[in-house]
Amino acid sequence: MECVCFTLIVDDIVLPHGETVMGVIGGGGPQTLFGYQLVTNKKALVGLSAGIGPDLPQQCKDWLQSLGVDTSGLVQFKRPTPRAWQVFEEWGRRTQIWRGRDDPCDELYNMLRPKYDTMPPHFQRSCNYHLGIHPLHPPLLLMQQLRQAARANGGVLSIEPYTAAEEAARTEEVSLLLAHCDIFSPNEAEAESIVGPGRPVELAQRLLTLSPPGGADLIVVRCGPDGVLVARRRTSREPQQGQKPQLELWAGAPWHKDELTAVKAGGLEEEEEIEVVEAYRVPAVADTAVVDVTGCGNAFCGGFLAALYYGSGGGGLGGKDGATSGQAGPTRVSGSASGVESSISRTELDSGSAWDANGKQNPPPTWFQTGDLRLAGAWGCVAASFMAEERGVPMTRVADFQDRASARLKTLLPRVGRVKLHMAVRDATCHVAAMPLGRRCLRMYGILKQPSRSVIFQPSV
Repeated sequence: MECVCFTLIVDDIVLPHGETVMGVIGGGGPQTLFGYQLVTNKKALVGLSAGIGPDLPQQCKDWLQSLGVDTSGLVQFKRPTPRAWQVFEEWGRRTQIWRGRDDPCDELYNMLRPKYDTMPPHFQRSCNYHLGIHPLHPPLLLMQQLRQAARANGGVLSIEPYTAAEEAARTEEVSLLLAHCDIFSPNEAEAESIVGPGRPVELAQRLLTLSPPGGADLIVVRCGPDGVLVARRRTSREPQQGQKPQLELWAGAPWHKDELTAVKAGGLEEEEEIEVVEAYRVPAVADTAVVDVTGCGNAFCGGFLAALYYGSGGGGLGGKDGATSGQAGPTRVSGSASGVESSISRTELDSGSAWDANGKQNPPPTWFQTGDLRLAGAWGCVAASFMAEERGVPMTRVADFQDRASARLKTLLPRVGRVKLHMAVRDATCHVAAMPLGRRCLRMYGILKQPSRSVIFQPSV
């Protein structure tokens, strides 16, 4: 299994001008899988884990089958399939209203996100997972289990909020959330609800700053018609005195020797941490004929993850033009995620680290650290553009999108721009070192170790 997504809701959509689209498959998971399969041209083995009732419309089942989704992860319940009104305003607000008589209730939430141990065994060994969460109430145990399984199979855990935070999140809450994932992809409003108002680049900076070592190294701030801001950090050990040649630090990454600027305070000492930040602003696809924005963010996340994982655009897409080809495809890591189903200690849960069966920390896969962010961001925007042009989910076969997808990608890539992140030199081990409460909290969680200095390498504009 290459990617597993979660949650199925039957959407009844009310567009701003009053038009309704009834009985559409939604919930986030299906739209994410559309984006993933668009990039792979339906060549990936993907699955959906969710609870359904006996009333799931046949057109929803047919749509999943047409996309090549493994539906063995759909759990049958006696109660009706989750169903909700999705009401959109002209200025962008979406209001979800549950249609079930007793909803929301505990049984509904059990359907929306099945427990890890109820998934089929091959779902528990997936390379990648994508999950929607509430930013103030994340399912930390499930996230820990999914991330551990993903790392054991050469993949990552991608997270997106499905709503904004109703109140400001505390520093330690944000750090704990980010400690449990690899990719964090909020939209602009969701990011502001978590870390306060600011420009997309500032939101990405704050989230990267609050993410502890071993936490989310890749932040994507989705900005609707203004595209996305993607930022990734990478930390490595500096084994010798002095500054290592920049080209060697970025071996295999899409940078040139003169495209990095070092910012440092004092000299480097042996065994210090070097943190590298790379960021791009990816515009939305021009002239997108927007009809319905339901699921556009989900589709972006799926396309982004697939393109990053495949490196060269997936399924041969993007390889038609030398300018669109990225890194070599990732090495698939086979084998089971043994030990995942066993109990997880409180220390492991609070730290969010991905541990193997022998108690060793699994590092992030190479493809995640070096994959082409420019290409992945562009593919995500292409996937979102097709979702936006449909009422509900696209009913066209993925294969029939390929020529248009390639054309949109080729047009979009030259418009991608590098962004400079003004990251301050700080403690590499605790990113909230200046905040006493955050420092005490991370010590309590077992995340904070002995401090070491870092040098942040900034890409030039």
